[in-house]
Amino acid sequence: MTTTVPPTSAQKRYRTLAVVKQESVTRVERQLEDSVFVWPHLLVREFLSAVLMTVMLTLLSLFIAAPLEVRFNQNFPPPPVAKAPWYFLGLQELLHYFPPTLAGVLLPSFVLLGMAALPYIDRNPSRSYDDRKLSIALFTMFVAFFAVITVVGSFFRGSGWLWFWPWQGEFFNL
Repeated sequence: MTTTVPPTSAQKRYRTLAVVKQESVTRVERQLEDSVFVWPHLLVREFLSAVLMTVMLTLLSLFIAAPLEVRFNQNFPPPPVAKAPWYFLGLQELLHYFPPTLAGVLLPSFVLLGMAALPYIDRNPSRSYDDRKLSIALFTMFVAFFAVITVVGSFFRGSGWLWFWPWQGEFFNL
């Protein structure tokens, strides 16, 4: 004959349904949601969109001529145009005005650190735009400054990094 030891309080197990009364449990019938499968509905639409975009770009490239530069003449080489890609033209514009250590390392580092420090400077816990005016104003100034110097480097600098107005006929390379 085996004897069973009654469980202690640490070994006692409870079931959730045993605690909840039957009257308080209500069964909710779940409605079927309208669903659309990825294949074929979504992928066919994406494929047709890609084909349409390819056809439009092909037709556009057939009817609009790309401006090409003059044929290279080794007796009269063009002046050197050392322009960075468009996303670095703001830094290249800063390098025109400041020494390389300041314009290429320190100023961008201070701007990035300042943008990273904005949540710690403006410690307002609200997420409303009306309550975060300091952070929004500083971030807007950072972005506007780099947008302006990128536009200046793109459209107002010609060959030899000289200043040109866009209407002076100097073709800009991006």
